[in-house]
Amino acid sequence: MFESGISDLETHNKLDATRNAKAQLCYAEKWINATAEAVDLRFQIKPTPLPNENHERRVHGEIARTYELQTMEREELLEQWKIRYAENTARISRHVTEQREKLRVTSARRLELQKLYNLHAGEMRAWLTFKRERAARLAREERAKAAATRIQSWWRGMMVRRALGAFKHLRNSKKSAVKKKK
Repeated sequence: MFESGISDLETHNKLDATRNAKAQLCYAEKWINATAEAVDLRFQIKPTPLPNENHERRVHGEIARTYELQTMEREELLEQWKIRYAENTARISRHVTEQREKLRVTSARRLELQKLYNLHAGEMRAWLTFKRERAARLAREERAKAAATRIQSWWRGMMVRRALGAFKHLRNSKKSAVKKKK
């Protein structure tokens, strides 16, 4: 039994060795194929030649000139914007100064008009007071005149009825006859 186990083990070892050899062979074949393909590819793809030094310098010079032109354009734009900013600031300052002066003149004019208004308001109050006082005085004078007229007419009536003063002769005078129309 022991021998049969050894023979099985040997068979098994041989089988393992065969499988191992097949796997190594397969790996080696694939590695050789991959290496061959890489070599083929290396020979199929031609390397690009290194650029010419003069060409490189020319391209570098053009790129440097382009950057310099862009920098100069930006600097010119910056100067234009600085000038525009200065002009706008000066224009706005002038406008603010003009508006401030207009406001000062308007304020002074408003104060003058307010003083004139106050003066006229005082004159109007004085005129209205004068009118009220004059109306009251005229009303008093009218009442006094009416009262004097009533008193005078009453007194005259008394004088006539009693035939006193200038009306003495009226009692003795005859009434004139009424003329008839023809």
